Amino acid sequence: MSITSTIKTSAFVWSKTLSLLSRTGKGLAATVLFATLLEAALALGVIYSVKHLVDTITAATATIGTHNSLTSAVFIQLGITGGCIMASVLATSLASLLRMKQGMIVSDFVDREIHDRATRVDLAFYESPAYYDSLQRAREAGSQRPSQVIANVITLLRSGVMLVGILVLLAGIEARMLPVLLITVVIALAVRVHFTRAMFRWRTQRSQMERRASYLDWMLTSDVYAKEFRVSDLGGFLGETYASIKRQVRNEQLRIELRRTWAELGVAAIGAIFFFGATAFLIQQALAGSLTIGQVVMFVLLFRRAEGSGTEMVSSISRLVDDQLYLGQLFGFLSVEPNLKSPDSPVALVRPVVEGLKLNNVSFRYAQSERFALQNINFEIRPKQIVALVGENGSGKTSLIKLMCRLYDPDQGQVTLNGQDIRTYDPIEYRKVFSVIFQDYAKYPERVRDNIRYGSIDLPDDLAAIQVAAERAGAHDYIKSLPLGYETPLTKLFDHGEEISIGQWQRLALARAFFPASEFIILDEPTSAVDPKAEFELFDNFRERIGDRGALIISHRLSTIRMADYTYVLDKGEIKEQGTHEELMALNGHYASLFEKQAQYYR
Repeated sequence: MSITSTIKTSAFVWSKTLSLLSRTGKGLAATVLFATLLEAALALGVIYSVKHLVDTITAATATIGTHNSLTSAVFIQLGITGGCIMASVLATSLASLLRMKQGMIVSDFVDREIHDRATRVDLAFYESPAYYDSLQRAREAGSQRPSQVIANVITLLRSGVMLVGILVLLAGIEARMLPVLLITVVIALAVRVHFTRAMFRWRTQRSQMERRASYLDWMLTSDVYAKEFRVSDLGGFLGETYASIKRQVRNEQLRIELRRTWAELGVAAIGAIFFFGATAFLIQQALAGSLTIGQVVMFVLLFRRAEGSGTEMVSSISRLVDDQLYLGQLFGFLSVEPNLKSPDSPVALVRPVVEGLKLNNVSFRYAQSERFALQNINFEIRPKQIVALVGENGSGKTSLIKLMCRLYDPDQGQVTLNGQDIRTYDPIEYRKVFSVIFQDYAKYPERVRDNIRYGSIDLPDDLAAIQVAAERAGAHDYIKSLPLGYETPLTKLFDHGEEISIGQWQRLALARAFFPASEFIILDEPTSAVDPKAEFELFDNFRERIGDRGALIISHRLSTIRMADYTYVLDKGEIKEQGTHEELMALNGHYASLFEKQAQYYR
């Protein structure tokens, strides 16, 4: 990385980090700064008062029995020293408490920002390994990093003030000792920064490996894979794969840490040699009468304190370098903006919908793919119309739904609602026109009523309306049989939780799709896991269940979509046939062939 880009990155990171301070309030930030400076000043005051105490004791010991006033002065100075120590302890505790509060506020804010960004980025981000790498690195940076930066800056400031004060006091005793101290600090800083950068480079290279280990850990401890692991005895194999990855990561990290430990031991040895040499020199000066015992004691305390402050400064600078590297990735992730966002002046969406939804010559392909998932699609669904979409796996049915809901934009062509290009609408408002049950619908580990209400959190948490949606989906009867009914948590992770079958989950997902006040309901394989009786009951009076809404139904069971007003046949990303059931059967094409193949099993 060039010096120019490094400077730009540093400026970006620091501007973003300092802006976080405004989230804690200017009053709190000022109070933390004052408490930190007071903490440093009192720590120096303690050392200086100890020096006076030693000199006072020395003078009193030399004249014992003749100067009672000196003996009294010892106890006065002792009281002053004790008071300084107590004040220093209180200041340290207060500063620590204020920094903790400030860190909590900043961490909570960053958590919210990460969650907000992860839920607002385009769906395409979730289909890119680069996105997962950036998210992994943002998580490694963590919500604690910004608060750590602020704490490190404050620690650096406190250590700097302490070190400057110590150098001033040391200069008053023996100025020739200052270069010795500074050389030790510079060597320690160089070593720390070198290994901080080495560790960062290693962690960046290991992102995908650690993400795979985390995923394996989740698989091994999750109930999702528990049955298959036991039947196929897969747990031991994947457990060893996980252990192998962790061993490789651990060994690489230990090699870096071992090199750093030896380097830091070398720095410590150099510091010890300097300390003993400097102390021996000052003791000789004291024996020659050039210095007092108090000055020698103060020098020893100051030198050790200087080493501590220097080490603290080095650690803070090292951590700041480390934080800057990670925060660059965190803020980089947080700066990602969705491409599918509201225009500056969105068109007001007229509801209820009057003209319906149309796809005009639409073609689309995923970012990582060279082939089109959909090509030259012309498709329409009108208000209150039931449309069916038929096609084999991989034909592009789910991709079509994603375009309809504007989870993606087409590469060619146009999608319109009420005759208006949907890109002119606010995406959030536009998506409220639809309620969708995807083939891989969510199973929330929450109460039953929450699993239904999550279909539209804008609506009130009205149990009566939730029950109506459950009845339309055929879920109400089994929900009543649960121990706590609609209040039952659907996970064994929490007390009184219950597990339900896949078919029951699918009905619950249907209820979630029925709950919103949408104009269109989209059902992607809505009955793949329910029994034939439940499927017949759902579609027998389907128009009554959906009310005034239009519907798009995707199903491999052609018997369930005979009641559709219009059907599209999708094959390899293109619409091959379209029409009513009777018209498609008369064509004697792909649809008729599929229908006849399925029908023979019911003759």
